Formats: sequence, structure tokens, C-alpha cells
Amino acid sequence: MTLKEKRTYELLAPFMEEGRKSRIAEVIHRRTKGLVLVLENLYDPHNISAILRSAEAMGLQYVYLAGTYPEELNPDISLGSECWLTVKRKEKPIELVDRLKAKGYKVAATVPDEDGIDPLDYEGGEPVALLLGSEHAGLSRELVEASDMKFTIPHHGFTKSLNVSVASAIFIYALLKNERIRNCTLDDDEKAELLDLWAHRSVPRADQILKEVKKRNGL
Repeated sequence: MTLKEKRTYELLAPFMEEGRKSRIAEVIHRRTKGLVLVLENLYDPHNISAILRSAEAMGLQYVYLAGTYPEELNPDISLGSECWLTVKRKEKPIELVDRLKAKGYKVAATVPDEDGIDPLDYEGGEPVALLLGSEHAGLSRELVEASDMKFTIPHHGFTKSLNVSVASAIFIYALLKNERIRNCTLDDDEKAELLDLWAHRSVPRADQILKEVKKRNGL
């Protein structure tokens, strides 16, 4: 492979610490697209920041913000997790749900109903798109009705609801117990794109370094 054919990751790898390269390799190997999050009409940047942090920490890659949402995150809560995730912004939730279904995802609404499935009991093999609604109103009726199934967290106390960021972490952890969801890993093209992005974000002055490397080699 010529220098011109090398990807960003390969060009920046000599400027990365070995520990960082090892960590990137470990993380990307375990990334899953078997579970994606769809956040509908969340308004609190603290909650979105906490959800992104949990999603990244537990190995998810794709999070969709649908409907209305704050543009800014709380960096003290997200801790930079958004830098390692693929966060996509879609205005029309129902169109997003239809696209995810077309990709083979089972769409699951999160609801407080007693007839919802405990996520620990889910045994399906298809990837899951998990819908989480706004802090006060929950999911819109349109999305609940468009869903293939409902998930709920069992409650045994007087309180019948959880903060959306807390609930999301519980749902993620429970659903990743499903081996088929957990092992639905990224394909080679997705990994290559992320390796480029993560390398760029791991090397100080990455743009300047890439420019100099290409200049020295007449590219």
C-alpha cells in the first residue's frame, strides 16, 4: 500500500502512544450496533449527556436524536463521550423509525405499562432500536403505536417512574445481556471510518501532522 492509499489512522498511528492504540483496538472490537438508541423530544442537556455517557461506556455506537432536543451538551456530565459515538440528528421521529425497521431493527418503545416486556427476558435475535421519550410526556403515541414491542423496567416501590437517563442505562445493560445483540458488531467499513476519526481525535494537532506528512511525500 502506498502512502497515498493509507487511511488517516495509519498515517497518525506513529504519533499515538501504544496504550492509546491498544485501547482503541480493544474498544472497536467490542462495539455493537445490535442496540441503537432513539431519543425523542428530550429537552434537558443533562439527561442527554448522561445517556450518551452510559451508551458509550457500555459499547453502543449509534444514538439518534429525534424531534426536538438541545444543541449543547453538559461537558461535565458527558465527559467527551460524544467524541467516540456516532450521534445522528433526525427531525422526524416516525421517518427515522421506518428507516430503522427497513434496516432490520426491531423497534422497542420504553413505557411504564405493566404489560411491557422486562428487557432481561428479551430473547429475540434481531437488533433493537430502543425508543426513549421526553422527561415529562414520555414517548409520543405515534412512536408507541409504530413500535414492534414494548419494554418496561419492573417497579416494586411506590415510585412508578425513573429518570430517563437512569432508565436508559438499565435498559442498555439488560439488553446487552442478550448475546446476539451484543455480538452484532460493526462491519469493516464502519470500523475503518471510526479508526480514522478516533485517531484524529487522539493526536494533538492531527490536521497539521497530516498536512506535513503528505507534504514531505509530495501528496
